[in-house]
Amino acid sequence: MEETLDEQILNDGYNDKSSSFFLRVLHRVVGLAALLFPLLTITILIHVVLRYLCGINFVWLEELHWQLYAYLASFGVVFSFLTNDHVRLDLFHHRFSRKSQSVIEMAGLVFFVFPFSILLTWYGFLAVGQSFSIGEHSVNEQGLPFTFIVKLALPLSFSIILIVAMVRLMKLAVANRQALDSSTPTNTLNQWWNVRLGISVAIVCTVIGLAWRVGNIDPRYALVVFMFISFIGLLFTGYPIAFVLGGVAVAFIFVGYAADYFGYTLTFDHAGTKLYLGSAAGFVNRIYGGLLRKPELVALPMFIFMGLLLDRSGIAERMMTAMQQIFGQVRGGLAICVVFIGILLAASTGIIGASVVLLGLIGLPVMLHQGYARSLATGTVCSAGTLGILMPPSIMLVIMADQASVPVGDLFMGAVLPSAMLAGLYVAYLFCIGHIHPEYVPLGNQQSISIKVVCEAMAAILPVLVLVVVVLGSIFAGIATVTEASGLGAVGASILAIVHWLQTNKRQEGKVDYAAIFREGWQSCIDAFSLTGSIVGILIGATCFAFILRELGGDKLIQYGLESLPFGPFGVVAIVLGIIFFLGFFLDWIEITIIVLPLVLATIGKADFQFVDPALYERQESFLAARTLANTIWFCVLMAVCLQTSFLTPPVGFAIFYLKSVAPREVTLLDIYKGVIPFVLIQLFGLVLVFFFGQYLVLWLPQYIYGR
Repeated sequence: MEETLDEQILNDGYNDKSSSFFLRVLHRVVGLAALLFPLLTITILIHVVLRYLCGINFVWLEELHWQLYAYLASFGVVFSFLTNDHVRLDLFHHRFSRKSQSVIEMAGLVFFVFPFSILLTWYGFLAVGQSFSIGEHSVNEQGLPFTFIVKLALPLSFSIILIVAMVRLMKLAVANRQALDSSTPTNTLNQWWNVRLGISVAIVCTVIGLAWRVGNIDPRYALVVFMFISFIGLLFTGYPIAFVLGGVAVAFIFVGYAADYFGYTLTFDHAGTKLYLGSAAGFVNRIYGGLLRKPELVALPMFIFMGLLLDRSGIAERMMTAMQQIFGQVRGGLAICVVFIGILLAASTGIIGASVVLLGLIGLPVMLHQGYARSLATGTVCSAGTLGILMPPSIMLVIMADQASVPVGDLFMGAVLPSAMLAGLYVAYLFCIGHIHPEYVPLGNQQSISIKVVCEAMAAILPVLVLVVVVLGSIFAGIATVTEASGLGAVGASILAIVHWLQTNKRQEGKVDYAAIFREGWQSCIDAFSLTGSIVGILIGATCFAFILRELGGDKLIQYGLESLPFGPFGVVAIVLGIIFFLGFFLDWIEITIIVLPLVLATIGKADFQFVDPALYERQESFLAARTLANTIWFCVLMAVCLQTSFLTPPVGFAIFYLKSVAPREVTLLDIYKGVIPFVLIQLFGLVLVFFFGQYLVLWLPQYIYGR
């Protein structure tokens, strides 16, 4: 069958499985950097053994951790770009024709990827050259020399992205030309695209004009407001968020320079933007100093690696099967079982997509077969899968701690009771539904529970439970740093996965297929590599976006606006949470966390909520430092609970679409929407409890531990 115009453009222009030998080779070469996962895990293990068993602490080994992480993160961004795994707001993008998607990709390459990558490459190599010329080395005498080597990671990775972008642009341009030359004379598709583009531009211009005319925008706010409008509007094109953030940041360097050049004072302090092309050097400094050189962020890829190992090994499926037999005699027991598995997955993986998909594959079909109402079954799976965003060791809490400049362990401790409370509310709701509407929640296995069944269930659950307790316990007790604990978690997950693969493989094949086990382990490394790259890509883009936003006076504008509200500190927090909840309908948690959190903490951190005992924070130098720490922990947990609901709220609702992708065909999107509504209300109720009783739900555990 002859290809249509759309199919020809897609297949010849953008598909990474095309005949391009160069891209295939580059994909394999960059993919080898996934070996840094086991290498980083081994170096952390060696460091822990030497430090705690031999009493030897090598500073250079600690620095090696974050240097390996710098290359792992940087080349992970490249790999995600090669495999097209970067996160995008796919609200409308998937509805566009292939031709329209092709136009968007070409425009994104030209206006986002090229400018952003060129500046990071140019100023990155300048920083490398300067570091080499002055012989820069570690500030510690026992640290690693040749700092320029680690600084090379950023410009080297973005120079590869620039090359790949050029190849893609040429392939897309050639494919478009060939497809148009071979197509029929009709230009209906192009006309429809032009109509949509014209309508979109007209709507945006109208909104901006009305806002300026009716709202009478102060010129001091203009650049900050337009920067936000541009970012949110461009997100809906469906282009990868990381490069939208970076592209908008670069664009407003030129906008700010033009405003200064023509004499317009469009900043909050009337001082002008003082932006010029060299301001992009600040991108490199902030990415290197605030993102790639932070030891705390080493825990990010390690927790991802730990979670994906447990996910791919089949351990979670084994736990689900075992717990079904135990809870089968309880009405609603299967749904409660799904929640408990969600808790274990949350505490061991922290990856929402993996948890929802896994529960959807192993739990949803069984619940539907047992006669559960489709809405209740889907709502249970979605909500249980989202517990990982809040329950330690959550990836989001690691990033929040970095953005808020608080210890990760403190934030983990503050989130323990709220996450346990939400899980308890889920279980209570399912138990009540089972007795109020028994037709929604039929009984499952009614056979008596034997000692053998209990032992099998414990054998399936205890290894993961022990791993979680060791990882979190070592952090809470102050025995190990977050980096060390995450490395131990990756080691433990590797051991559990290998043992499970050996047992399963031998049981199915009669002998051990070591090649198959190696393939599973390597695929776990590749998946973790790609996921890490997609997250770090957004972190890099958001770091640059936030830098320009602050240069334009955005932080001062937000602080002034919040402090001028007449509602008191609790009222300010309530308004901020309402804004975050609204943004959660359209944006992912990463963008909200990185952009919004630092802007509002300047005001919320110094407010007096009168619920902290500074005597329990002996590490702090003053009462104000103790109050700021307590306020920050409380607000970060509040924000995490609020963002958890964003996974269940349309139109974005990532958990909803994760589940729909693996749900049986008879399950409709409407079933899932109806199912998540009660759980969204439960989460909002939990948010209210954390808001009013934060001193007990959030701050009690860290205060108790430090008090001891």
